[in-house]
Amino acid sequence: MNLDKWGWNSFFEENFRIYGEQNLKPGRIVRESRHIYNVETDSGQYKAQVSGHYMYTALNRSEYPTIGDWVALRIENDTAIIEKLVERKSAFSRKRAGIEIEEQIIAANIDYLFLVFGLDGGRNFSSGAIERFLTRSWDSGAQPVILLNKSDLCENVDNFRIEAEAVSAGAEIFVTSALTGEGLTELGTFMRPGKTIAFTGFSGVGKSALINKLCGVDLLKTGLQREHDLKGRHTTTTKELLCLENGAILIDSPGIKELQLWGSEESLANSFDDISGFAEHCRFKDCSHSGEPGCAVQEALSSGELDHRRFENYKDMQKELKYLESKQNVRMALEEKSKWKNIAKFQKSLKKR
Repeated sequence: MNLDKWGWNSFFEENFRIYGEQNLKPGRIVRESRHIYNVETDSGQYKAQVSGHYMYTALNRSEYPTIGDWVALRIENDTAIIEKLVERKSAFSRKRAGIEIEEQIIAANIDYLFLVFGLDGGRNFSSGAIERFLTRSWDSGAQPVILLNKSDLCENVDNFRIEAEAVSAGAEIFVTSALTGEGLTELGTFMRPGKTIAFTGFSGVGKSALINKLCGVDLLKTGLQREHDLKGRHTTTTKELLCLENGAILIDSPGIKELQLWGSEESLANSFDDISGFAEHCRFKDCSHSGEPGCAVQEALSSGELDHRRFENYKDMQKELKYLESKQNVRMALEEKSKWKNIAKFQKSLKKR
């Protein structure tokens, strides 16, 4: 089997070289469910799990393989064991849901990230949600593309598009419908051999229906929304990578209830480039834009050049990232200490054997 079909390129070849010298084989995660993986290799597909050494040395769950990852495998008697994770070219992630301060990788090694929003009402579209998704997308290393889906259920598509353009920060926008096929031809420009495209968005925005339409066959299960609030039900429960006949690679993942941020304040620069542009003209370099004299951001708010809602969302996300960063620093110190403790325990167990 040709690994190029699954997105293998010079970047991964270079970063895999050291593992090849250890007689390990490359493979890509095409399906993931509870740390059980389906891995495509040049000799076929295997079910795989991580090795004991991998479990001991991984600092946290974000270092475990996920959909789209390339891994180094030890294959013996039709059994595949994941020994190493090949360096990621890109990764779309969020803070793991709950009180834990931990990164959750949603998909790895993606070229384009399709951010799907529904135009059928409810919470499936908002400027704030676009800003939040874009903040994580620009930070992922993949190119974000905004899809305004379910246009067949919307009477004022142009208004939604104008609202999206105001906060798109340069990301391309397409209006789509899995029912009528609107916009799907335009998306074909991204469907190129070896290119990986991940779909993400809230539950019920129509990601699986779009993928089925692009594939030309119903590969993924779709479902209905709850009538009282238009929230979607999870129809995708496992992460899966699909290779199309034209060579493009699609990733479908479970819908997101809430996209919590991950990263540092610098993550906001691309998605709020207008605010960053105004801030460059503030009198003080460390201006907090909260009332300092000579604040260009406040001047833009007063003149109407900058939208108050957008600025307030920016401040909320900035505060969220500051808090997250302080907690991350504490956690990283604890994880480093735990890592060396686990390595020492593992080495001790080997000596006993």
